[in-house]
This record gives sequence, structure tokens and C-alpha cells, in this order.
Amino acid sequence: MKKILAIALALCLVLSLSAAMAEYKTVEAGKFVYATSPDFPPFESLDDNDTVIGIEPDLLALICAELGLTPEPYAIDFDSALAAPAAGKADAVVSGVTVKEERKAMMDFTIPYVTIIQGVVYRSGDDITMDNIGEKMIGVQSGTTGQIEAVDRYGEDHVTAYDKYSIGFQALQNGQVDCIMVDDMVGAAYVKTIPGLEMISTGFEPENFAFGLAKGNDELLAAINEQLQKLIDDGTVEQIILKWNE
Repeated sequence: MKKILAIALALCLVLSLSAAMAEYKTVEAGKFVYATSPDFPPFESLDDNDTVIGIEPDLLALICAELGLTPEPYAIDFDSALAAPAAGKADAVVSGVTVKEERKAMMDFTIPYVTIIQGVVYRSGDDITMDNIGEKMIGVQSGTTGQIEAVDRYGEDHVTAYDKYSIGFQALQNGQVDCIMVDDMVGAAYVKTIPGLEMISTGFEPENFAFGLAKGNDELLAAINEQLQKLIDDGTVEQIILKWNE
């Protein structure tokens, strides 16, 4: 009887573990493929070995470990990254994505995990203020809220869009644009690494970042939300953000 009971308990344990490691609906079995534009430090960038690193890869590593999935970045430009989940090329877009109503038509967002505001980066000594920026040429990354804000407020004639922020910042250094409109935490990272740049805040409305999953994958979305909330509640998210902003 004891042997039968032990076998039954062992079977229950196996079933419990199997449930905990549920096979979620993903593009590739056992993997969580996420589309990302890795020119967006401190959220994601490439190290010397072309490995995607940053705040969001760190968060995904912890979340996926709990879900029994292997995170796998799919590095592309930001516009394409936004479209990748709906096109079946990725399970999610994880690339400093702002939660916006119009984007909810093509993806389901997780709970937000950080709030940012748009900043303006310019060459030290240049006359750039929020009062005169509408007279300048503003560089942005295509598809970003920075592009949306700049075009809406100052018109397309004053905005130049680039596929990658890295190209935009090269253009700024070369004098092809007067400034770059970018999320403040990202702008601060570029200012830290490129000499001769400064940043001011736009004072625009704050924005919330979240992960954008393919629509209808409710089980995976709920599981990620559960793990993400735990990381927010226990302070892990804050610690990771501080780590990458040192």
C-alpha cells in the first residue's frame, strides 16, 4: 500500500510539474521569440559578441525561466519589430514599446513595467530649446512615439526619420539634423557614451512601456503578466533598471 501511495504521489508531482511547465502556443516550440531593435540602450543593445543585452532581455530571462521557455531575440528594425507578432514571425515585440491605443489593434500588451518621457538630445553649445525646436530639423526613429510627437507638433518638414537610433545619432554628430527626439532613458544612455551631447526634457505626457504579444495568445499573456507582476512587486524590475542605468 505504501508503495502504491508513493507511486501515486510521484505521479501527482510529475503532473504538477507538467502543468507548471505548460506548453504555451509559441512560434517555435519551447522558445519565446521576441522581435527587437537592439539599438535602444539601456533597454536592448548588442555587446561585443552581438548578443542582445539590456533591461528587457534581463526581464525576459527571468520570466521565461519560470515558464519553461527559452528567450530568443529576432533582431530587426523597429517598424518591422512592431509588425512581427501579427505576421507570425515572433511571439512578441520587446523593444521599448509604448502602450498606445492604435497599437492595440495589432497586438495585446502586457502590464506596463516602466514609465518614460520624451527627451531631446543635441550637440553641446547649440541653441536648442523647447521654444525653438519647431524651427529645427529633428531626427527620430521610424515608427516610434518620438516620430509621432515630432510630426504632430512640428510638421513632417521638420522631421527626418531613420531606421535605427544609431544612424540618427550619427546624423546628429555629422550636423545632418539639429537634435534627436528620443525616450529620455535612452537619450541619457547615448549622452553618456557619445561626447559632446546634452539632453533636455520635452515635458510631454509620460509613456508606459510593455511587451506586445500576438493577439489572442491569452494563456501566454496571462502567464507573462503573472511573472512580470511578481518582478515588479518584489523590486526586481527596479533593480534591473538601476543596474542598466549606472
